[in-house]
Amino acid sequence: MYDRTMDAAHLLSKAGALIGDSSRATMLWSQMGGESRPASELAMLANISPQTASNHLKLLVESGFVKVRALGRNKFYRLSDGSVAAALESLATAANGKTVSSGLAQHVSPELVFARTCYDHLAGELGVTILAYLQSKSYLEAHKRDYTLTTSGEAFLRDLGVNLATAQAKRRRFAYACLDWSHRVPHLGGALGAALLEWLLGDRLVVRRKGSRVLRITDRGRKQLQQAFAIRFARTGGALLRPNAAPQRRLSASNSSRVRGQSEPSNRDKLRSARTLPPVWQRAQ
Repeated sequence: MYDRTMDAAHLLSKAGALIGDSSRATMLWSQMGGESRPASELAMLANISPQTASNHLKLLVESGFVKVRALGRNKFYRLSDGSVAAALESLATAANGKTVSSGLAQHVSPELVFARTCYDHLAGELGVTILAYLQSKSYLEAHKRDYTLTTSGEAFLRDLGVNLATAQAKRRRFAYACLDWSHRVPHLGGALGAALLEWLLGDRLVVRRKGSRVLRITDRGRKQLQQAFAIRFARTGGALLRPNAAPQRRLSASNSSRVRGQSEPSNRDKLRSARTLPPVWQRAQ
């Protein structure tokens, strides 16, 4: 027991020393969206010389935090896998130790807080809101930090066009709660979270902002996400969710009421009819 404790403490200390350097922390954080970046770009982001960046990157590769791929004369670096991104997000949240309104979210752009990539899945308020909706409808069942997809949840996501077959075939955690540093509640990680993001990008409901983790919702995305996940969008771009669909957290406009006694159309009918809805800004009032 003593030896194992000492080994764990040594590994934790080693990881802390690697992340504790501000230049290495900057380079790691810049790769949180799952992108590959050349050493020259990472050096520029960390405001250090290429030689210094090379030394830092060598340590990160040797530690297993980062992997490198050669392409011609250039080397491209990215986080080793989603577990590294999840650990960095959790550490950022734990180290902050404050509420959302006075914490990390204050120090980053509103667009990043609203919708962004977390390695290969959706994060930010949009990601948190979608996970809350899936749980409220019993499409996902929680088992400690992991989720299982219910029969109704599988039918719902397949109906939307999410590629569940690929997600279920991957040798990785299928679905788990990934703590969101900007909201301090989970968004959906794992193979299912990645499949959901692939669907959003593939159907152009969201698009990536070049050189950033930010995801921008398209006009089509606003209409379809409202229909599929009961989300409304304010003119400022914040996600609004009906109160009985979000048990994890209370979002703004939580006093809006649902119409009772009406049968809901199928998911395909919802998405098909989205184009006939009034403008988003009218629906957000």
